[in-house]
Formats: sequence, C-alpha cells, structure tokens
Amino acid sequence: MAELTDKQLTRYARQVILPEVDLEGQQRLLESSVLIVGAGGLGCPLAQYLAGAGVGRIRLADNDLVELSNLPRQVAFSESDIGRSKVEVLAGQLSRANGDTEIDLRVEKFDARSAGDMLSGVDLVIDATDSLQARLDIDSTTRRAGLPWIMGSAVRVAGQWVAFDAGRVYGCYHCLITEPAAADNAGCAQLGILGPVAGLVAMQQSVTAIRLLMGLTVRWGILHVADLWSGEYTAMSITKRLDCPLCLSTS
Repeated sequence: MAELTDKQLTRYARQVILPEVDLEGQQRLLESSVLIVGAGGLGCPLAQYLAGAGVGRIRLADNDLVELSNLPRQVAFSESDIGRSKVEVLAGQLSRANGDTEIDLRVEKFDARSAGDMLSGVDLVIDATDSLQARLDIDSTTRRAGLPWIMGSAVRVAGQWVAFDAGRVYGCYHCLITEPAAADNAGCAQLGILGPVAGLVAMQQSVTAIRLLMGLTVRWGILHVADLWSGEYTAMSITKRLDCPLCLSTS
C-alpha cells in the first residue's frame, strides 16, 4: 500500500488515531472504489461522508435534475442548482471538498443494460435510489459480477438498510421481494419523506461501507428497520428462499 502524504495524515488525523481505522484502514479507503446509484436524499450524504472519509474513487450514477421539492432532504443542493444535473452538482462539491477522491460521473439510469460498464472496477455498490426495480437490477447484476452491495430505503418517517455479501450466502434482495408490483413501487413523490430519515439511513450505509472497504466484519443479510417518529428499531435476518429466482439462477 502507498504511504499517506503529510497532507493526508493531517486531513485524516482524527480517523487514523482510531484503533478501528488506523493507517492501514485509511490506506485501504484511499485505494477503494465505490458506485453510488442515485444522487438524492441518500446519495448526497452518502457521497459526502465517503469522500470526506477518503474513499479513493466514487462513481455517481443518476439521470435526474435538481428540483425545488428535493431541497429539504438533498442537502448538497441549493436553489441556484435547480434544473441542473444532480450528479454534476454533487461531483463539483465533492471535488472541491477533497481532491484525494476521484469522482466519476454517469448521467444515466442504472439498469441491466448500463450495469456492465457501471460495475467495472468497483469494490462495492451502494443503493441510494427510491426505485424497487432499480434495487432488483442492482441485486441481479452485482450477483453476477460477484460484488457486495448495500441497500437503503427511506420513505415517510421510516428507513431500512441491509448489506448483501458478494456470493449471497446470507440471502439476496430477491429473497425479500420477487417482482415490483405497481402498488408497492411508490416512492417519496407519492408517499412523502421527512428529510432526517434519509440522512439517518445514509449514515448507516456509510459506516457499513467504510467497514467493508477496510476489510472489517460486516453483518450480512440483516434487515434493519427504523421508525424515527416512534423511535422504534428492529433487525431481522433474511431467510434465504428455496424458490428465489436469483439464487436458483446463479447457484
């Protein structure tokens, strides 16, 4: 591993002194590569925290433009950004904040067609979408590519997150949901969202990603559910379904 420069030692000093991180962990972060699918309520804080932590390469994928209704939760954007590409605005902020992090922009939607190119060269995929179909596509394509991914969902006043291992030893997203019924595929625009809920889910995904990229233990296949309004929190293990179409097709 390459040694940290004096500037990097100063920048990451508060992380390096943590026994959970130390010099080797910081070096691993600087040499890692992540794809974040979505640059909205989850993607903004995710990208900011990972760039701040010193992740070496962040690929951002989203084809949406900034809208006024995004601003309460998509904290990287301001009124002057309305109408601009989300990934272009976010990439500019990340580059100005940390020159150590290489930002790769993909102003396009992640799907089965674009997945091959987007997944090339990354160590981890993080879901920051509000689309059930996008998560199914991420699950299928990362399974074939042998990559882990971290799902995140925030709607109304509740959030969910779960990490899936590369080989899906602990189950997959298809074990939870097979096909996206129209009634179950509503997002924030239809159901609403409280901004801090997205922030909490993104922080949990960020910590999980940092642990994974540093080579530390991750709790795979545990679905975390948090209701921020009531303060209730639950966690449950995913049961690997014997009739799961993805597990059967890749076994």
